[in-house]
Amino acid sequence: MGVWDNVKALVGRRSLENPQTPLTEKELLRHVSGGPTLAGATVDQQSALRLAAVFACIRILSETPASLPLLVYKRLPGGGKDRAPEHPCYPVLHDMANPEMTAMTLRETVQAHAVGWGDGYAYIRREHGWVTELWPLLPQRTRAIRKDGELRYMVTLPNGDSAELPAIDVLHIRGLGFDGLRGYSPIALAREAIGLGLAAEEFGARFFGAGTNLGGVVEHPGKLGTEAHKNLKDSLSSSYQGLGKSHLLLILEEGMKFQRFGVPPNEAQFIELRKFQIAEIARLFRIPPHMIADLERSTHGNIEHQAIDFVVHTLRPWLVRWEQEINYKLFTPRERREHFAEHLVDGLLRGDARSRSTALATLRQNGIINADEWRALENMNPQPDDMGKVFLVNGNMVPISYAASKEPSAGPVGERHVVREARAVSSRERIGRSFRPLFQDAAERVVRREKADILRGGVKLLAEPTAAQFENWLSEFYEAAPTWISRTMRPVMRSYAEAIQAEAAYEVNGPAGMTPELEAFVAQYLAAFVARYTGSSAGQLRQLVREALEAGEDAAEAVTLRLEDWEQSRPGRVAVNEVAQEGNAIAREVFVAAGVTRLRWQNVGSKTCAICAEMDGKTVAIHRPFVQDGEVLQAEGQSDMQIYRPALHPPIHHACVCQVVPG
Repeated sequence: MGVWDNVKALVGRRSLENPQTPLTEKELLRHVSGGPTLAGATVDQQSALRLAAVFACIRILSETPASLPLLVYKRLPGGGKDRAPEHPCYPVLHDMANPEMTAMTLRETVQAHAVGWGDGYAYIRREHGWVTELWPLLPQRTRAIRKDGELRYMVTLPNGDSAELPAIDVLHIRGLGFDGLRGYSPIALAREAIGLGLAAEEFGARFFGAGTNLGGVVEHPGKLGTEAHKNLKDSLSSSYQGLGKSHLLLILEEGMKFQRFGVPPNEAQFIELRKFQIAEIARLFRIPPHMIADLERSTHGNIEHQAIDFVVHTLRPWLVRWEQEINYKLFTPRERREHFAEHLVDGLLRGDARSRSTALATLRQNGIINADEWRALENMNPQPDDMGKVFLVNGNMVPISYAASKEPSAGPVGERHVVREARAVSSRERIGRSFRPLFQDAAERVVRREKADILRGGVKLLAEPTAAQFENWLSEFYEAAPTWISRTMRPVMRSYAEAIQAEAAYEVNGPAGMTPELEAFVAQYLAAFVARYTGSSAGQLRQLVREALEAGEDAAEAVTLRLEDWEQSRPGRVAVNEVAQEGNAIAREVFVAAGVTRLRWQNVGSKTCAICAEMDGKTVAIHRPFVQDGEVLQAEGQSDMQIYRPALHPPIHHACVCQVVPG
């Protein structure tokens, strides 16, 4: 039965005092929207805010969850998650909900409605299938209904008209409810407790404002007749009885005297009553008393644990309500397989500085977090030159890849040449394997953004009969892409170069650390990688669209399928190729700087191809390529391999893991 059905049923009932008498308009108003309580105070969602404890509780339950970062994440294939700022819902939930409201303002408003009314609503605006804005709806003008077996929302407009919205277009945050459609209003359920608090507050204000309190007996020197007694009683009752007429000045005539026998407020435990009402309101909203400035029973030792308890038992249910409603209403079923929204609550559970530092130090020393992740948790900027992205292990505090590859030295520095060449290939190979997941993670972020931007902005242009508009858009897109691709790939490429430099310099007694020349080379290498990547992407898509249009096929579908294929396979290919490509390129530059004059091709692994086996042991001058442009490599049992650019170092094909060593 809906709200208005309840109202209609209520109108037809009789009062308990007189079954034959219908409910009055005042009684009906009290049942529907609140009214005078037994304490004499009128309580509804607006008047309840006049009670400081109620306002404080609603404010805490609205501001705190609204101020938490609400982020959109992408599920990673191997488990875990990564932020997805490229998703259209990200700015709506994190930055601006609509042109007039920040994300916090929108969430704070809807949450306040949910806490006070039991239900908070927001209209979801979409363009081309993407969520673009969220607008709050007034809870007293919005109600959930079932129509033809479907959930819908009826919104009463300011002019009196009604609008019917499908459920998918309304973000509905429900409190504890009884039918799954609407939540209970805590204020409506606890109106007597709130009314008692308002009455006590008004009583105290009037007591101190008037400075007089009536409560006793009036004595008359003579004898009053029945009519005179009735008139005097009616006069005193009508003029001075009731909460709103307390503490007024009493005027007596004919020698009458007033004798007080009432209990003063301090004897009636007025202060204790007000304290109890604060605790009662805090209990209603499940707020720790110290959070609404009631510190009577709080200590320095238990406040921290009460704050954590507030997050776990009070705040978390609201956050889950928000997250589940957002994930259901703002993401399509297909998107939900890959994306989800989640609050970041780590800051509320941080604890004191000493305990937090101890916990983070343990994570840092065991290689679970790096320095930049630690600094981010403490609201600090990353370390310069990407130094903070290296993971360390306890003990010597060295990169994890080094700890796995280091072998005992053969003696003093002058004698280490005995073991250097023996460990050179295996050491750099292990470093490469440890960095491969980092390369793949960065490449995945690049491909995800590339896919999302093209689907959102470029594919819709393929509705035209020609590919001209799409190709123009594609050119502009890949002209701007190097900026964010470089920003995404730079940290891992810089860290990998540093790790390889340290190992290669150790092999040949080269200079320690990243020299300015090597820094410049890394920047040039990154630019060359971005150029190769964007050139390949743009070329593939242009060719794909032209072939699809010539064959009369759906070009948009072809592009979508290619992007999905990239998302699945391309990051892994980039990781394998760049670990080998950059590792050998950096090692070669270190060897050049150390004065090495010749390089040798070193075959790695037992399952390498026959052509790599033919290349094994080949030695060239360090400035000469191992393979010339246009050269055809041949090996028994394997197809000929055409070389399209000079190869100064491995790899010469995909998944080639050969290494270059001093010759």
